[in-house]
Amino acid sequence: MFEKLKNLLSQTALYGLSSILGKILNFMLVPLHTAVLTQGSYGVNTDFYTIIGFLVVVFTYGLETAFFRFSEKYPDKKNNVYTTALLSIISTSTVFFVIFSLFHDDITAILKYENHPEYIWWMMFILCFDAISAIPFAQLRAQNRAVRFVSIKLSLIISNIFFNLLFFTPSIINNKLPFDLMPYWFGQDLGVGYIFLANLLASLVMIILILPQIVTIKYQFDFSLWKKMLLFSLPLMISGLAGVANELLDRQLIKYLLPDNIWQAQLGIYGAVYKISIFLILFNQSFRYAAEPFFFSNSKNDDSKKTLAFVMNYFVIVMAIGFVLIMSYLDVVKHFIDSKFWEGLYIVPLLLMANVFLGINTNLSFWYKLSDRTNQAIIITGFGLLITIIANVVLIPKIGYAGAAWATLISYVGMTVLSYILGQHYYPIPYKTGRILFILFIAFVSGYLAQHFAMNNFVPQTLIFIGFILILGFLEKENIIKLKARITAKKL
Repeated sequence: MFEKLKNLLSQTALYGLSSILGKILNFMLVPLHTAVLTQGSYGVNTDFYTIIGFLVVVFTYGLETAFFRFSEKYPDKKNNVYTTALLSIISTSTVFFVIFSLFHDDITAILKYENHPEYIWWMMFILCFDAISAIPFAQLRAQNRAVRFVSIKLSLIISNIFFNLLFFTPSIINNKLPFDLMPYWFGQDLGVGYIFLANLLASLVMIILILPQIVTIKYQFDFSLWKKMLLFSLPLMISGLAGVANELLDRQLIKYLLPDNIWQAQLGIYGAVYKISIFLILFNQSFRYAAEPFFFSNSKNDDSKKTLAFVMNYFVIVMAIGFVLIMSYLDVVKHFIDSKFWEGLYIVPLLLMANVFLGINTNLSFWYKLSDRTNQAIIITGFGLLITIIANVVLIPKIGYAGAAWATLISYVGMTVLSYILGQHYYPIPYKTGRILFILFIAFVSGYLAQHFAMNNFVPQTLIFIGFILILGFLEKENIIKLKARITAKKL
């Protein structure tokens, strides 16, 4: 079991390099963006990427996961699976782009960007580039070509940072010079638009780097295989949309449920504060990159269910440590966003715990993927979406973005509970449920104490964090002893 965990951890580390390092590097842009943009402008930035989050699910419609499943299911047809999936996404992306071009004015009005139609054009190009690259990236993961995967992802990230610095540096130094550098690069100050343009240029760099996997292959479109892949992937797309809605719909509801004169500022504060939970999100994302091919390739082993339970236990431990660590040193972490956004820090515990449950739900989702019951994903995420809509509609008009934070937590908890119940019925896995719940309870209590009773004194904050680690060590002492014995045996 330890060897399998070691293998998964190594894959998580490799794929997580681009995810974790990339998120951290992009996170370094948050102080820049929150410093140069107003609350309202940062709200537009949050809104822009919320829309992209929804549409990228539609543009890829679950074919990435279908590629993994059918590559393992039909090992003699791996090239057919790859080219069929890639041709499908290229074709549908083209159709989506044509539809958008025909109804551009209406779409721009609905999204409230009549004054900046260029934002929507840039969004469409970013979506097409990201969708087309999804299958080549999935192939690299399936082939365990982590070095190439990471190098291209890092090129995307570094390019994005470079263009952001190129565009925004004049805005910063302008305040220190006796003459006006604005407007600069494009004859006008694009403001938040520079973030979107930087993303577009970075996506173009990415698509160029991954082009060899697109143009140097022999294309074969297997219609029969494609229909099977769609039957598998479309439920994932529907559940994916519901999942993204659970995660991002609150931003859109803030936009449409609050008055026009305050929604941008409220969304800006919410989006900036949400960035503090990035440390938990990035671990969950890097874990998912490694876990999908790992669990699919090990699904036929007799102890696959025990492996899932074993991994879940330590996944929760890592997420719980992250939660307590951030809560203990929130006085330090808060400086990554500009002080004009600090008024929203009180919702951080809700957002962090929500992301802990999101990670657990991601881990639980393997039961319906491995048992080919992807239709159950629709039920689970649909249930979460229903909670999200009701809670946001009720709470946002009353307490603003705090209502969105509460709705997010309630939704993720509800989805996790339902996924666990259904999973234990259709594909029972021996999770240590009692221990996991106890760890989550202790984590929340420790985080709460560290934030509210330390009075900005790092000594009690640190003692609380160390105390939490010692509790975890006591709970896991049996496995720690086994691991220590294995390490000692190897040295001998």
